[in-house]
Amino acid sequence: MMHSDIISSIFSFIVNAGYVAKITSIEHLKELEDDLAIRKRKDKFDENFYKERLTSFKFTTDTVLPDAKSIIVIAVPQPTVVLIFRRNGIDQQVIIPPTYDYSVNIEIEKRLKEIIKPEGFNICTTSIPLKLIAVRSGLAEYGRNNICYIPGKGSFFRLMAFFSNLQCKEDIWKPVCMMERCKRCKACMLACPTGAIDDRRFLIYAEKCISFHNEHGIDFPENIDRSFHNCLLGCLKCQIVCPENKKTVKWFEVGAQFSEFETSVILNGISLKEIPYSTQKKLDRLGLIDDYSLLARNLSVLLEPS
Repeated sequence: MMHSDIISSIFSFIVNAGYVAKITSIEHLKELEDDLAIRKRKDKFDENFYKERLTSFKFTTDTVLPDAKSIIVIAVPQPTVVLIFRRNGIDQQVIIPPTYDYSVNIEIEKRLKEIIKPEGFNICTTSIPLKLIAVRSGLAEYGRNNICYIPGKGSFFRLMAFFSNLQCKEDIWKPVCMMERCKRCKACMLACPTGAIDDRRFLIYAEKCISFHNEHGIDFPENIDRSFHNCLLGCLKCQIVCPENKKTVKWFEVGAQFSEFETSVILNGISLKEIPYSTQKKLDRLGLIDDYSLLARNLSVLLEPS
């Protein structure tokens, strides 16, 4: 199979699955690293946020795919997931934002390898700034809230990227910019209860964002009122009011139901090893195993907000 035919097969799979993708040259990897360094100097990331979220990226392919020639960036649409927890005889709904289902990464990697490995090529997963590569490759644009938006399709997408030794034939590399519509809209800024979005700078104050605080295990700051919380992980305040998401904001799927006993087990922080196997399987299917230590705290503020 010719090289162009392999690329065509990849995009045929992507389009038929309802995903969107771009392929850009591996030569831009250093530019991603430089972009992050410039942003750190210019916009002064909060140090705790920077250390926790932005220091694990790998801007080299030497140890994973030495002959890498391209980066494949893929955006997969995902719904808001509804979980039902029974508490004191009442079923209460709790949501997980789109993008948290990582099982699709494994499925897509497997499918891509099925396409290219028989032709002598390979791919591997990456650890690079996904929003930045999505915007630079032309796949997405930044919103005022620093969320990535696929033009005309909104932000309810999970991003992923792979290194590949396929040659990039049509290299695209765009400047970082905010969506034109955002320049005359402040819906997300007005909806953010913590003031994380500021129209005086491009980057949000990530250290103020609810998502940052409910995704790592320290006590919530006093300035984050219990009533601000709206998701088991992450936050949807700025995305549900965004005009770009009007087509997908009501896309919900029920992910799982938890009995009164299961809810009690989670709220009481029972060790993962000690909870019922059936409950473990639910959490694993939802991609919540790695975040299990956070669930007791986060779930309690949603089920008992006062």
